[in-house]
Amino acid sequence: METKEIKGFLQNDLEYFLLDSLVTSGFKWKKGALKFQRKKGAFEQSILFFFTPSKYQDDKSIGHLNIMIRFDSNEINSVATKLKGSNNKFDNVDTVVNVDAGLIVGSNAISWRPLSIEEMNKIIETEIKPLIVDKIIPFLDNRGKIQKVLKDFEANEKYFFWTSNGEVALRAIAMYSILNDAESAKKVANKYFLEEDAYRERYKNVLNNLDA
Repeated sequence: METKEIKGFLQNDLEYFLLDSLVTSGFKWKKGALKFQRKKGAFEQSILFFFTPSKYQDDKSIGHLNIMIRFDSNEINSVATKLKGSNNKFDNVDTVVNVDAGLIVGSNAISWRPLSIEEMNKIIETEIKPLIVDKIIPFLDNRGKIQKVLKDFEANEKYFFWTSNGEVALRAIAMYSILNDAESAKKVANKYFLEEDAYRERYKNVLNNLDA
């Protein structure tokens, strides 16, 4: 079966099993992008589905299915990019959190490898739907405020440390700056950027901007 055909089944199955529950929670379904998205407080929250065809001969699955959770904020991205002193699009900050759903509910990424369309249907109905409705949505419901996400950073919650410590710290500093908490912003910068030479050089603009 061609990948395009499998993705068509996936789109229809996600819509059938998840649409009502997620629309009730304020999400909009973007079928072509395999994405549910909503605005919640300071963030635009997204639940994204990715299907990757099997690549190896000993992989008998029809493909791999993964879920990513994303927090976006134009304000946070803009402040972080400005603090960083980015002068090209490649270095711009373009998201706050982009993490595998498994790190929201546990300590490991989750990947499903159905052997057939029928098994994929069953996985969506019996595993993915309960995961999203019972665990992911309540988690997202409680993270519409910057202050709550910063508490997760301060508690070293695994999902927030989805990228390098330097980039995570940059996002936290941007959020503290938006809250006018200069003391906490500088404390994070000193902790993460002064202890390693590589970080001190890479984020020197952040340190200079905070001292300005």
